[in-house]
Amino acid sequence: MSGPPSPRPPGNPLEALRNREYRLLLIGFVIGQSMMPLQFVTAIFWIQSFADDAVAIILVAAIATARGLGMVGFGLLGGALADRFDRRRLLMATQASAAVASLLIGLIMWLDATSVLGIALFFALTLLSSVALAVDAPTRGAIAPEILGPRLTAAGLALNQATMQLALPVSIFASGFLNEALGHGNVYALTALGHAGEVAVLAMMSYRTAFAHGGGAAKGLRDEAARAARGIREGIRYTRTKPILLWMILLVVLMMSLIMPPTGSLGPTWITTVVGASESQFSMIAVFWGLGAMLASLAMVALSHLERKGAIACGGVLLMAGGFIVFTNPATALNAIIGNVMLGSGMSVAMIASSALIAWETENEIRGRVMSLVFLGIGAAQFVSFPLGVAAQSVGMEALFPPMSWAVFAFLALLILARPAMWRAIVPRDGIRRTRIAAPSPPAVPGTDPLPYIAQHAPQRVATR
Repeated sequence: MSGPPSPRPPGNPLEALRNREYRLLLIGFVIGQSMMPLQFVTAIFWIQSFADDAVAIILVAAIATARGLGMVGFGLLGGALADRFDRRRLLMATQASAAVASLLIGLIMWLDATSVLGIALFFALTLLSSVALAVDAPTRGAIAPEILGPRLTAAGLALNQATMQLALPVSIFASGFLNEALGHGNVYALTALGHAGEVAVLAMMSYRTAFAHGGGAAKGLRDEAARAARGIREGIRYTRTKPILLWMILLVVLMMSLIMPPTGSLGPTWITTVVGASESQFSMIAVFWGLGAMLASLAMVALSHLERKGAIACGGVLLMAGGFIVFTNPATALNAIIGNVMLGSGMSVAMIASSALIAWETENEIRGRVMSLVFLGIGAAQFVSFPLGVAAQSVGMEALFPPMSWAVFAFLALLILARPAMWRAIVPRDGIRRTRIAAPSPPAVPGTDPLPYIAQHAPQRVATR
């Protein structure tokens, strides 16, 4: 007598690419991610081209702050919207909004509108773009697991990260040449074509959110806003009931908030002023962050079948924290290179593994709201850059960052050790949740055999989600 069929193994990590819907989602993701560094670098070049030296650094820091404000302020709302409306249409709306904002920012730069009004409009549109990203990120993070299913979710998330790490260095490398050849306004306006291209790719998808409620126009904007607010509260309450979710999200947010501002936002200043590298030498040092992230992402694709996602995520956090230590102790070009490799690879490993674990632990209907909590870390990292920059300006980066790196590593390590559920958490490689539930005692019925009753009423030991 043959037993039940065994669950399908995860198979080739590239199996996710056989899914047409995922391929289209991935193509759109790569297009959108390629636009972000091009816009950020172009905005910095434009500010530096006209701003006085006394305020240039503040205005450049304000770009990251504006982006962080939008992501922190609207990230939770984005997750609530992702769990209420059709996610594909929501992505199309966010990308269309980003395209319009890019065109208007390009126009401001093209007209050389450097008055107070022009700069205010520039920052307002930058904030609008970050709001679109705040809605886009958790929505996209919720779609991939729904399309791929539990068995291929980890591989799909790793592929997202790997392709992003392949696209970003190319975009950053091209930004300088494009700005010199075309001018700031033309380059920024050109990125609108990228957002429009992503809308076209998303329109080709046949995917629709099964539980989308719609009816926004009939219900009214105020009622929909109230529903979204209730959805945010439900997402927070849901997360608080699951310790693994709560502490893993907190760990990722702390990692991004404590490590990214000094090494990412202010890292270029550290390398050029404290290490003493020239601009060309900085480019050669900074590329190792992308190299480490790319290699780690490719490794995570190949090893997506590993079940110990909690331990892998915690290891990535500690690797990134260790990279912060190496990056700043002491301030040398070699340490900056090694530190960048550790920072990039640690961040990729932590984000991929934690996203797979969070997606596994979360029901589809509320996944957008939970994923939005993860992306708060990205917004918080940009928002923290400004006050950290003020502190570094006061005491000096060389006095602040080295001891800060040791303190951050110790803090994150203690948090991981204090919460063993995080590093013990697993994601089954076959995508099937196994639970062991004791069968209830059957009622005693005189003169009857209890075995048929047990066979009929005992809960299943293996249940699929």
